[in-house]
Amino acid sequence: MSRRKPTALPSHLSFPSVDVSRRGFLGGAAALGSMALLAACGGGGGTSSGSSAKIDTSKIDPGAGKALQGIFGPGGKAGGSEVTLSAGMLLAMTGQGSFFGKVMSQGAKLAAAQIKAADGIAYDIHIGDHKSGDVPTALSTTRQLVTQNKIKVLQTSYGAPSEAIVPLIGQNRLLSFNGGGSSPGQVGKPFLWQTRMIFGDDPCPGALAWIAKTFPQARKLAIVGTQENGVAGAKNIAPAAWERLTGGSVVANEQHDVGATDFSSIVARIKSARPDAILTFSFGDDVGYLVKQLREANVEVPIMGIEFTEQAAKVAGAAYDTYTFATDFYDPKNPNPWNKVFVDGHKKMFGEAPEYYGANYYEEVFFVWELVRRVLADGGDATDTTALQQALQANPKFKSLYGGDASAPGEVEFNPADHTISKPMGVFKVAGGQPVKIADIVKVASGEDPAKALV
Repeated sequence: MSRRKPTALPSHLSFPSVDVSRRGFLGGAAALGSMALLAACGGGGGTSSGSSAKIDTSKIDPGAGKALQGIFGPGGKAGGSEVTLSAGMLLAMTGQGSFFGKVMSQGAKLAAAQIKAADGIAYDIHIGDHKSGDVPTALSTTRQLVTQNKIKVLQTSYGAPSEAIVPLIGQNRLLSFNGGGSSPGQVGKPFLWQTRMIFGDDPCPGALAWIAKTFPQARKLAIVGTQENGVAGAKNIAPAAWERLTGGSVVANEQHDVGATDFSSIVARIKSARPDAILTFSFGDDVGYLVKQLREANVEVPIMGIEFTEQAAKVAGAAYDTYTFATDFYDPKNPNPWNKVFVDGHKKMFGEAPEYYGANYYEEVFFVWELVRRVLADGGDATDTTALQQALQANPKFKSLYGGDASAPGEVEFNPADHTISKPMGVFKVAGGQPVKIADIVKVASGEDPAKALV
């Protein structure tokens, strides 16, 4: 498909000027996303079920261990130096979503190495491949991680595979975290905790409130999504919010397979419906292909998405500078001291700057380390996942890469009732292929006025 210069938006739907000096996430961190396209998986570990990724501290700056002790507390016995946890990762290591598996695993490997360098726990990682969302593979792989690798902690990804393994998580008391594809079917499940806002659903009202305020003439909305994530957002949340915000309606609600590259039929139907705005719950490279082909077909209305990856930006080319998105978003330029340790360590270990998904899976390993510290402080068994979860429920607040400032890390908080998390969210435009925050949004409860989501 030929590359064409993106068409300018009509004057009544043009983007407003952007004040990039606005305060960002918690503590005023600027929310500029510098998503890195990471070319190769490093630090050991393969893609077969249960392949082991050794804790490699050879590329960890000795100063990182001391810095982490200053942030989280001393190492040694109190820091879990005598504790070993067998941990699994259920990721998209092959297939269309292999980019996600690569960066997620890199984040966890770096965390394990840095914690070990800080004289903390030994977090032994075993990587399982769900082949970019294949549910039967996810089930068999998880069983192998449990029976062969004896995992006690699990970092999972994607919506459908994670929902499918919920019974296995509960039966085996696997303390589990999903920082990738959070979905309603995972909410409130025993031992499963979401470390990102629910994909699509949580930012949806804020995204639409921003469109309604910025483009007040817009009445007709087109929606594009998949059956993998953001289903409730596409079917229920967005139509209801849009009607309440604008009095308008959804004129097209299209679905496509994950990994699609040809959107010609969907583009044709959307063009025929003549919407004033488009909301897409698509993810990965799919968004890049969709945006590129919509603009090549001279569909000029605003396009709002739910995520950004630099890989999708490369697919779309210059057309991505007409794309906006709304989500909880990681800022690698955040000056908070823990984030600096993460960014510097990632560059040294992998030769690349980190990005959103890698940050989430890095954080999760530190959440586990903090829980181990709490259980040990109470005289408990730090390898008992029930004790670890009880420690989380007793104090659901954790230090974070998100927010904070140059003097202190940010903070996130889990909801013990439904196992979701509260994080900063925003609306971003893409400028020169990179995200720039243009508005703050917050989560609103079901049935609440969606206009309240726009801060």
